[in-house]
Amino acid sequence: MGILSCRLSQRRGELVMREPAVEAVRVRERSGSSPRSAERGLQDLACVQRQILNQSPPSVPAYRLELAYRPAYFATGDYHDFFQLPEGHAIFVGDGSGHGPVASILMVTMRTILHTHRHLHGDPGNALSGACRLFHPLIPSDRFMTGVYLLLGDDGKVRWASAGHHPPLWTQRSGEMLAFDHADIGLPLAALPDEVYRTVTWQLAPGDRLLLFTDGLVEARNLAGEPFGRQRLQELCRELRTVSLRDLIGEVLDQADKHLAGVEFEDDFTLVAVEHTG
Repeated sequence: MGILSCRLSQRRGELVMREPAVEAVRVRERSGSSPRSAERGLQDLACVQRQILNQSPPSVPAYRLELAYRPAYFATGDYHDFFQLPEGHAIFVGDGSGHGPVASILMVTMRTILHTHRHLHGDPGNALSGACRLFHPLIPSDRFMTGVYLLLGDDGKVRWASAGHHPPLWTQRSGEMLAFDHADIGLPLAALPDEVYRTVTWQLAPGDRLLLFTDGLVEARNLAGEPFGRQRLQELCRELRTVSLRDLIGEVLDQADKHLAGVEFEDDFTLVAVEHTG
């Protein structure tokens, strides 16, 4: 999962600290508890997640926002959140490795970090670097989370940083799609404890749009094994640049369902659409 999926060995001398809750889930998975009780537990977990995940985006001056997410299982490893800061409004979209309960624990852990350590917020690169330092010792060495942190300025200046995650799709009002530099993408969160993330600055014009997403959408495969793909998503953003953000997201979801043609999504996915209104 993620465009920079990796499993990195710990540096010599570091302790591999395993999150007790993650280990408890793994033990329960191996113990063979009854399907009915396991399903009920997952439903309870999904209910808790719905309470802590934003069901709609906030109102942000000079921008329009729309949100959609779809768990592939009862519980999701995808995480989206919004933060009002002195510098503007921040958006975080992340994707915990794996599926189901273990991935959901990664999501809850990252949410706790971002909500309890408010000093992390501001510059996107610094925010991810600080979150990574706190996240790394809390999770197993073979787990990680990808994420993108976006900061919206009132004047259309946006800054972002990526931790092994797809960068925002930038569609200009003219229909031109802006490219990104792969060198701007750092390692996933917790891959290394001291990763330093780079902040990228873009200047949006009124009518320009950004789309944040997780790879459960672009990696969704039909019966022929063909992924939905980033290129297909880019083309939809360009073709639908004049419709409302809600209609854009609705059409993306419809096209994804048509592409799968009855095949179930194997991974969670999240979409956050942003338009600068001037």
